[in-house]
Amino acid sequence: MLILLSIWLAVGVGLIVCQGRRGSAGLPLAYFLGLSLIHVPGAILYLDADEGNVTKVGFEQTIIGMVAFLAGVIVARYAFVRPPGRQASAGQSEDFTPRRFTVLDRLALLYLIVGGIVSFAALKLAASIPSATAVVAPLGSLIVVGACLRLWVAIESRNGLKFWCTMALLPVLPLVTLIQGGFLGAGTVWALGVVTFLLGQSKKRLVYFLLAPVVFFGGLSVFVNYMAARQEIRQLVWYQQASIGDRLSRVTDSFRNFEWLNLSNFRHRQAIDDRLNQNAFIGVAVERLELGTVEYAYGDTLGKVAMGLIPRVFWPDKPAVGGGGSVVHDFTGIELAEGTSFGAGQVFEFYVNFGSLGVIGGFLLYGWLIGRMDLSVIKYLRQGDQRRFLLWFLTCLALLKPGDNLLEIVLGTISAAITGYSIGYLLPRRWATRDIPCEGAVIRAAT
Repeated sequence: MLILLSIWLAVGVGLIVCQGRRGSAGLPLAYFLGLSLIHVPGAILYLDADEGNVTKVGFEQTIIGMVAFLAGVIVARYAFVRPPGRQASAGQSEDFTPRRFTVLDRLALLYLIVGGIVSFAALKLAASIPSATAVVAPLGSLIVVGACLRLWVAIESRNGLKFWCTMALLPVLPLVTLIQGGFLGAGTVWALGVVTFLLGQSKKRLVYFLLAPVVFFGGLSVFVNYMAARQEIRQLVWYQQASIGDRLSRVTDSFRNFEWLNLSNFRHRQAIDDRLNQNAFIGVAVERLELGTVEYAYGDTLGKVAMGLIPRVFWPDKPAVGGGGSVVHDFTGIELAEGTSFGAGQVFEFYVNFGSLGVIGGFLLYGWLIGRMDLSVIKYLRQGDQRRFLLWFLTCLALLKPGDNLLEIVLGTISAAITGYSIGYLLPRRWATRDIPCEGAVIRAAT
């Protein structure tokens, strides 16, 4: 297991090196860290595992996927095509005028406000309308877009106050999603996306490397305390419809007797093993497939994407397809607890379709897609083209869901692309392009 963890660490370093000097929006690294979050903590619990241990078997497939993902990102950046990120000079943003930075800052605040309203209010209303959630959900990711844009403006304009005010929002995001919906993961993924964007734009990366172990330990400590109180919190949020004050009080109480992570503590190990060890499900599926207990899907789970593309508003009686929990049950035989949200994840789904070759091919494609989109995001941000920046950023954020099944990701990505294009079309021209003063003339970036 130590060898596998060493390869995992090497892949992470490789992705950081691939980012170059301020040449990335940090999206490949965000996906890698999100994937690591649901696989690596579980692997750490089984450092002395034997060869046949299901967690080790599953983690081997995860590492194969991660290496293939890194290869895909490298191909996207350096092979066959000229990387878009190199076409825009690293100093091009210096031509932005103070007025333009003010406009971008206002746009970032608008993204944050709209994203907040959608995530914490509109989604509940949309849930009762067929297909409305698919249309509205991508707007919630505007929180990440707005935070990243505002941080970029703060860095480029050297505004320390704006930078730290925006950074202060990050720890609040998981707390808000926990109080509002009973989930800690959504806010954590948002914060992770912002941090990796910041790392991609930072010249002082050593600070991030030094803080990483501390954040990892602190994050897992928060997680095990959250898991201890999760059922009570969700009872208040889902069933009792308690007030925000009561929810906040319960969350505060759960952390009043805060326990730091202790891997010798059975409750802590159980919490990690239950929710941050997707390797075990992959390992069980691998064993059952190799023994012939179940047959490979050979694209069957991917084929269900076509049915999923039909909006429920046009097919009210459309059967539920592609659920992550059902896929896991079909290939592992494990009965999941009722009411538990569980996605199959890309490693699991690629493997049950085509084995290890499916994992390699799937993650090569995934790495290439995210790598190309990442370069497009940073290119259009520097060019001042907010329409294309928003389009590619929202679309790529929809792909950064390593724990979801492919049907949900495909539907979310299509919806995000449509949403991003629509918002960009509605943006005023003065917000979507930039004016660059140059030797007495004004050069307008192409739209």
